[in-house]
Amino acid sequence: MVQGCSILGDGEGGEDGETITPRAGWEQHTAMITARSEMPAAVLDGLIYVPGGFGGEQALEAYDPAADEWQALPELPAGRHHVMAAAHQGKIYVFGGARSPIDWRATDTTWAFDPESQEWAELAPMPEARLAGAAVSLGDHLYVVGGAGSSQALLRYDPAGDAWAQLAPLEQPREHTAAVTLNGKIYALAGRWEGSGELTSVEVYDPETDEWTAAPALNVARGGHAAAVLDGQIVVLGGEVLSGGRQTLDSVEIFDAERGVWSAGPGLPVPLHGVPATSVNGRVYVLGGSDQAGGIENRGRVLSFQR
Repeated sequence: MVQGCSILGDGEGGEDGETITPRAGWEQHTAMITARSEMPAAVLDGLIYVPGGFGGEQALEAYDPAADEWQALPELPAGRHHVMAAAHQGKIYVFGGARSPIDWRATDTTWAFDPESQEWAELAPMPEARLAGAAVSLGDHLYVVGGAGSSQALLRYDPAGDAWAQLAPLEQPREHTAAVTLNGKIYALAGRWEGSGELTSVEVYDPETDEWTAAPALNVARGGHAAAVLDGQIVVLGGEVLSGGRQTLDSVEIFDAERGVWSAGPGLPVPLHGVPATSVNGRVYVLGGSDQAGGIENRGRVLSFQR
């Protein structure tokens, strides 16, 4: 069962994109058009696409890191928060999520946005409704990892056949999780689950064997965090802790897959959760998010660092 947030306030990008105190290694960029949280981000052809989320459930905006500029794009077919998204073969795919801040029922919808035609298409629905999971692209397929739904099966989508398959479930159920691909495998990173609280555990999926195996755990338990791959290493940023007291995190951890070791990275300039991250041209970008644990106080800041 997903553990949700209360709406404490929200704002537009210009209002909440105020300059913050610098922190070593970090830079601040042009704020989002619409301040949002609990949304994903996906990179395609050098642009970062951000669909849905609290404060902009139907918004689709793209950020150009080279020009430090945002543009508004055709809206999602319907509003969504806690949605999952990934770029794949020239399109942005958006999966599931919930409809509105007062409607937390998970959906099974699959949409694809074509930047060339500037049009959305509705595709085969997921085998089950999901929200607060993560989506990744690997090989010829897209995968939906974790989230709140009727099972923890890994969901695989085949764009060529517009068809879904249900694969091996996660060993540890998790929602408000993050996932990345590295060296041909899928990493499911931390998250939370009712009765277990926030997690440090990491699982790795091998598509050749359809099996999940345990990997070295993070040092800090977290949910609602961000993750990206930078220079062949996994970077996990921010998040929140709701069990045992509410706290928003600014901590960053970096995983060296060759050594199997997590180490501390350059902490976020401000604590954030419900925030996506992605990497472009050797930098990790963190977009929007909320600084209120267990609540939504949307921020539109764009932050980045380079190792």
